[in-house]
Amino acid sequence: MESIGEKLRLARERNNLTLEQIARDTHVAKRFLKALEDEDFSVFPGETYVMGFLRNYSEYLGLNPEELVAVYRNIKIQEQPLPMSELLESRPKYPPLLVVVAAVAAVLILAATGYLIYRAAARGVGNTQAAVKTQAGGHNEFVFQDEVRTMWFATGDVISVPLSGKTYQIQVGAIGDTLTLKVPGGTVDLTLGKERFIDLQGDSSADIKVVWNDVDRTSPQVRVNLGLYRTAGQPADNSTAAASGLPAAGTAAGSAPATQNAAQPGAAASNAAAAGQTTDSGGNAVPATAGAPPMRAGDFAPVTLMKSPTASAFTLDFVFKGDCLFRFLVDDKDREDRFFQKGEQFSIEAVQKQVTIWLSNAGAARMRVDNRDFELGALGEVATRRVAWGKDATAAGYVLEISALY
Repeated sequence: MESIGEKLRLARERNNLTLEQIARDTHVAKRFLKALEDEDFSVFPGETYVMGFLRNYSEYLGLNPEELVAVYRNIKIQEQPLPMSELLESRPKYPPLLVVVAAVAAVLILAATGYLIYRAAARGVGNTQAAVKTQAGGHNEFVFQDEVRTMWFATGDVISVPLSGKTYQIQVGAIGDTLTLKVPGGTVDLTLGKERFIDLQGDSSADIKVVWNDVDRTSPQVRVNLGLYRTAGQPADNSTAAASGLPAAGTAAGSAPATQNAAQPGAAASNAAAAGQTTDSGGNAVPATAGAPPMRAGDFAPVTLMKSPTASAFTLDFVFKGDCLFRFLVDDKDREDRFFQKGEQFSIEAVQKQVTIWLSNAGAARMRVDNRDFELGALGEVATRRVAWGKDATAAGYVLEISALY
């Protein structure tokens, strides 16, 4: 009768295979394959490795792995005879009835677990479907009953908010550089990456916070991703009444709303810029960054960042002072989109000539180049900037410049 080693070696030779080739294909070290053919099982760290490698090797050669493993086990039994007590005493066997009962119980437990998981999943899907209804005209109505929810909405979709036994509605309006929401008493405008506190009940207290997280302009219908948060104790943004021409809650007709400036995104930043200042993430005026001229929304003059004899690689370091959706295109390669929050940092390295960046909140980002800081725009301003090398008009060489793209 052929041994394990002879079977393996003869099968390998019939297939014109080498140990090196089999080691590459099976990922079993050559020394272990040779040990199997030599039946030198002492090389292996344990019997588990012997049987595992033996199965892999025999399957690769087209042999029956179970047959060879059985031969190996017989060899081990012959090498290590059992004590007489174990040969005379038979191992206790479990009653067949007990085995059957245990198997049935296991099946029932698995079935019950699967059913509970299915019911939980079905309830989750059902709740989501029940919360979204289709209105006439194909628009969706979402009933906001949770504390927090993030969803995609298209123009015309409605967010219904149950409050104190009544239901108030917010409708998604025009989607452009700004997002318009139709609310009771007027409208609210948002810029990408910003939040607004909305008073639905007219009691000068915010009932819901809406955050514009993202926009999808690639789908057949433009969509916006909104974060919805129930609020308590927050002051309301009365710009809804200002936008609609109606008096704000608690304001007499004909008097100017106290929060009228809040209805104008970037107004604080523009006023600060006119005074030779810039603004922080909260809209407060602070001194402008050294080396960077004050900027106003929609009025960005080209700025020289650095000069060099050649148009070499450069690095842009960004620090974010507030929430900002940040898109960038490096050397005309694939575009990337990221969302940054206050305190986060990011670097871009351009290998060739230029970087194009798009910011949903230009005043929230500060850029550092060659150990100098530069502001990119006003708070709330949606801006596009290009950093690129160009010929130096005053001297030989190149100048790296940041400019606005419209």
